[in-house]
Order: sequence, then C-alpha cells, then structure tokens
Amino acid sequence: MTFKLACPFCYSTIRRRRALWFQCQGKPTAQHDACRPAVDEARRRLTGFSEPTLPSFAPGDEFTLTAPQRGRCPVCNGESSVRVCPQCHTRLPYEFGIAASPLVAMIGAKGTGKTVYLTVLSEVLQSDQIREDFNVDVHPIGDGLDGFTSASQWVQQNVRRVYRDYQLFPATTQAIDGRKEPLVLEWRSERASRFRYFGKRRFRTNYLSFYDTAGEDLSSQSNAHELHYLRAAHSLILLLDPFQLPKAQQRLRLPASAITSKEPTRQVLARVTEALKHSDNWDGEKITIPVAVAFVKMDAFYDQLGATHPLRTRPRMAGGYDEAVGRTTHEQVSSLLQSWGGGDINQHLDVNYRTYQYFFVSALGRQPDYDTATVNPLGVNPYRVEEPLLWLLSQGDVLPKLRK
Repeated sequence: MTFKLACPFCYSTIRRRRALWFQCQGKPTAQHDACRPAVDEARRRLTGFSEPTLPSFAPGDEFTLTAPQRGRCPVCNGESSVRVCPQCHTRLPYEFGIAASPLVAMIGAKGTGKTVYLTVLSEVLQSDQIREDFNVDVHPIGDGLDGFTSASQWVQQNVRRVYRDYQLFPATTQAIDGRKEPLVLEWRSERASRFRYFGKRRFRTNYLSFYDTAGEDLSSQSNAHELHYLRAAHSLILLLDPFQLPKAQQRLRLPASAITSKEPTRQVLARVTEALKHSDNWDGEKITIPVAVAFVKMDAFYDQLGATHPLRTRPRMAGGYDEAVGRTTHEQVSSLLQSWGGGDINQHLDVNYRTYQYFFVSALGRQPDYDTATVNPLGVNPYRVEEPLLWLLSQGDVLPKLRK
C-alpha cells in the first residue's frame, strides 16, 4: 500500500488494510451466548460517541498475504466480516482501504460560512449533473450503521433549512478536544484506464471525510493544534472570507451584520500553517498536501466584476478537472486579492505551500440578508462550489486531469 490511510471518523492513521479490526455481530453460537452491546470507551474518547455498541476485536495472529475477510470474536466465538477502525472502533464500509480514501479537511475562520458551504457542496455532489459529468455515484455513509448518527439525515436537515426555509445557520459549536462527527461521503466511479481487464469495467470507491470546524477552533494556536484531523489530512479546502479584507469591505460597503470577525485572515492562515508543520505533511521546507484556497461569498462582487468578467463564466467540466480553467481562475483571483490588499496572503502561501490554487465560489449564489440571516428570496443558486474538491481529487488521481 503506497497511500496514506486515515480513519474518516477519528482521523487516526491506519498503516494497512490488514490492521483493521472486526466487530462482533452479537449472534449466539453453540458454545457461547451472544455478546451484548456496551459503551466502547475507546470510541467515546476518540469520537465522543457514547451509545452502547457491540464489542470490537483484533484480527487473528495468523499470517496472510491479503487482509483477512473474516474474524472470530474471542468472547462468543462468532464470525464477523464487519470491519472497524482499530483505534476508535467505528464501523467502516466494506471497501475501505482497498483504494485511497482522501480525508479532506475543510477549515475557515469564524463567519466564513463553512456549514452553508458544506451543506450546499454535499447537495451539489449528489446532483444529476455531477453524476452524469463524471459517471460517479456519491452518497453519505453511516446511515443506521452501528448506532452512528445518520449523515444523510444531517444533510437533509441542513438542506431543508437553507433550500426550503431560506434560513442561514447560527455559529457552529466548538469541538470538544478537537473531535466532532464528520460528514463522510462515498465516491464510486469507474477506474480511469486505457485498458479493460477481459472487457470488464473496473470501479474504485473512495471515501471523503469533511469536518465542519467552528471558527473558534482556529482562534488560538493551542486550539489549532488540538484539531489533529488537520495533521491526518490528505488535502485541504481552506475557506477565506474576502469581507475580512479592509479594501474589499470599503468597495462593497457591507452592513455591519456581514462582518462577523475583525481578525486578519493572515493570522488564521498562519495558525493553520503552524499546525500542519507538526505533521507528516511538512517536509522541512513547505507543506506538501494540496490546498484549495476558496474565496467564498463572491456573489457580493458580481456587480463590480461585470457579467463578462472571466470569473463570471461558469465552466462545464465533464470527465475530469479542466486545468486550463483552473489556472485562469487562480490568476484572476490572485489579481483580485492583490487589489484588495491581500498581498501578504499570496506571499504566505507561496513560501509555505508546495501546491495550492485559488477558487472563486459562492454557496448561495445570491446575497443573503445578513441582518435577518435569511437566504435571498430568489433561492439558492450555487456557483462553482464543487471546483475546489474536483481539483483536489485530480491531484490524488481520483479524477483525470484534462489538459488543453
């Protein structure tokens, strides 16, 4: 195995698929009574989940060239094929570990609209357009598994709030010890290959784990260090709010309710960088994981840019990530950032990160009413919210790169 594997629920590193544990199925055998659910202290400590679950156990000591398909519970002697994380004991999908499972960390300071962005992104990823353009099936995992809170229920509640009730979200609650339930999506698509094995199509499943941080989680260096999922990440979506840049504020003449934080974006970025340096993602000179730097709420700049501006063109990507479009977007956003007085952000990223790219996104697509925290009456019209993730997937060879 050449890729780094991390549990999508507790972010612990898993060295190989053979290291996965099993979970007892709770069925009686001829010799023993069935195991009973109980609170798993490891799972409670690492994920905060404290409901009773069936016990987990390590695979046997026998040597095998491949990961064992079944294990036998040492208490009840029952067989199980259900795999769990060896650290937090959370149930994992059957195909977990066969291919890379990118842990995508999504971070941003207070007021950047992370919950709205994640809600809309999840909805867009499950849309017909994404399914048709990339021949992919995307859906949340965790529904009813092992007592885990349904991820799809969480998404549906948020979607109803934004799309139907036209309501924005209150501030996200701060993590406890840097741990909180993530949203995990399954991305299943056909392998990109010029050849087929005996004429058969081959598929690959990846698991994308998103964690919605509270802005306060990045309000100090100590909190940033506690968010150890940053150090387990394979890639990073960094949401930046242009409203925090004084020159951008002056141009837009925003209401006071739109400015939720006065902390300079550069300070938050510096703390994220410092946290990433304390990980395998730092090679002694620069951060090695790809970072998609997404400027959010860009609908506020539509009128200033004008309808013919390159950033106002919605590209249609099909079959892969269009690198020419990405380069153009990066250059245009970089130019805007300089004009907004954000040259220090450009400089910080350039000297600390090996691979990063700018994106121009709007989760809502239309300006909300910040005073009442409500969505525009015309509804939600997402603009290019999927592009940061598509670029990251192309960096990890999940999506092909389209070059022109």
